[in-house]
Amino acid sequence: MNAFRQLRCGLWAALLGTAAAAAAEPALLTVGTGEAWVREFFPPSGAKEIDRIVWTNPPAQLDLDTLQVWNVRRPWPIRAWRWRDVAPATPAEPAADAAAPVVWQPRRAPAAPAPQALEIELAEPLSHAMGHSLTYRLPDFRWEAFYRVVVRGIGPQSIEAVQVDLTGYLRIHNGTSARYPHARISLVGADAALQPPPKPFGLLAVNPDSPLTDLFRAPPAPEPLVPATYPLQTEAAVPADGQAEIQFARVVRKPAQIEHVCDSAAIPSPTPPGGLPLRRVLLIPNSAAMGLGFPLPPGSADLFLGAARGAPFQSGRVAHVPFPGTVQLDLGLVDAVRASRQTGAEKTLPDGAAEVECRIALDNALASPVRVRVEEKPATPRQWSLVRSSVPCTETTGALRFDLTLPAQAAKTIVYRLRLAAPET
Repeated sequence: MNAFRQLRCGLWAALLGTAAAAAAEPALLTVGTGEAWVREFFPPSGAKEIDRIVWTNPPAQLDLDTLQVWNVRRPWPIRAWRWRDVAPATPAEPAADAAAPVVWQPRRAPAAPAPQALEIELAEPLSHAMGHSLTYRLPDFRWEAFYRVVVRGIGPQSIEAVQVDLTGYLRIHNGTSARYPHARISLVGADAALQPPPKPFGLLAVNPDSPLTDLFRAPPAPEPLVPATYPLQTEAAVPADGQAEIQFARVVRKPAQIEHVCDSAAIPSPTPPGGLPLRRVLLIPNSAAMGLGFPLPPGSADLFLGAARGAPFQSGRVAHVPFPGTVQLDLGLVDAVRASRQTGAEKTLPDGAAEVECRIALDNALASPVRVRVEEKPATPRQWSLVRSSVPCTETTGALRFDLTLPAQAAKTIVYRLRLAAPET
């Protein structure tokens, strides 16, 4: 008898624990630009099957066209729904005294009174042993991401073992009357920084027969950006008519790499005497070993050198980072690592094609080796192909890429030759 009683108590404890876990399951919020998709979970009611649901205190801004009832696996058909127990309207404020001075007090207009309950009639009975969930859309949601990055190991004369701390934060703006004290946040959206800049103002008094007229016409609308999904599943408490700031990423003292970029778009040919400084870039792998391992949303970034004290060394932006991928942060131009470019004269070949030789001189004045990435985009409208190169390179569509390491206080020259196709007649 005692054994049976202990077993029965254990089963009741397990069932109560399961019910408590189901009741505590947080809502899932997928926040986009101007809206959020919500999935709320409701525990079992104790009935074997249900044919109607009474949802108390639904959000006032609920988009009923998007409302769905789900069991564990799939949406359940809805026959009809109706409002019940409509809350009384807020009483009007008393009229102001005509003799009193007018005082302007900015105040947000109150939300429309929300019905207290929504009754949902199901098209067929729903098994309620595992509860149910409701999915719907809410307007007036948006998100912002921002990062704090601390870099160690970069000195004025050398670069030692570089370590980084990275912390990512989310700011969720909720403009509705719905509150979610226990929620898991995911994001969806596109990087607005990828949109082309607006066309500058131009005069319209031009010759319509001139091809330059196209420079002053209204440009076509840019293609819409493809949104990305960020399944962060970060726990948060989202208040009504407010905002929540949460941490979604954390990297502590992990190794990173420093790279110097020589881009032909920034280093002209011929280059002024003495060369031009290269741009230094911080590379952080987006991997599970770094404490990340998920897509990172775009956002602003504050960069600190040595410690996160005082004003940031530099402010920039983190673009969309896929997984696997690499976080790239611009550290500015570095005078100690310079480059110059020189393009030789074209030599005509017997078959009508031509060859041209290009030189890239790299100079490292630091007391430590540096990594250099050279990106060359030949400035010619003709078809070209690589004939030879003094340094191994990767050839892509319309560009060449060289990856090399410059020793401490050393210089190196890259020489490559291109074959230019004969012009069409």
